Amino acid sequence: MTKSKIMEATIKNFSVYGYQGTTMRKIAEEADIKASSIYYFFSNKQELFIEVIRFILDHHFTSMKSVFEINKSKQLHTLFSELLKGIVSHHLKSERETKAYIMIVSSPIRDFKLEVQDYLDSYNTWLVDHLMENIGEKHPNLHKSEVKSIIDHFIFIGNGLFWGVVIYEEDDIEKNLELGISLMNQYLNQIL
Repeated sequence: MTKSKIMEATIKNFSVYGYQGTTMRKIAEEADIKASSIYYFFSNKQELFIEVIRFILDHHFTSMKSVFEINKSKQLHTLFSELLKGIVSHHLKSERETKAYIMIVSSPIRDFKLEVQDYLDSYNTWLVDHLMENIGEKHPNLHKSEVKSIIDHFIFIGNGLFWGVVIYEEDDIEKNLELGISLMNQYLNQIL
């Protein structure tokens, strides 16, 4: 219980203050524990932050895997629409984690960037492999370069929606999601 309170407090502080501005004292105050109690679970600040990074990234990966699994047997238009909705939904529901993720990406700490890069590599590999297989099964007539192009379009639109969640208000986010789905569907109609 205390470890999860520490993790939640770290995410909250990190999303507001970044690595440099987040102190063990602030985390302890937020978790309503003594600062020394943190060291029972984590040997230092960097170890704590790396575990938080892994937690945030694992949560995102699990969320997207779930959306894929639920929709993988549906038509591509539906699969991609649901994946785009999943990106927006996850980041809206996990606002603090998303803000902390942005702070992580912009952090000068090399180990943090390596953790994020490792995650992005594994997530992108998983995503591309599963989408390649899924599209190939549904549309065996497509050339591998066409399948890759579909995936590239999805990733580009998904990245735009992620940053839109960070930047825009909810009405604009919904509008962006509709536009993103529309663009993806137009591209699918063109290539299929």
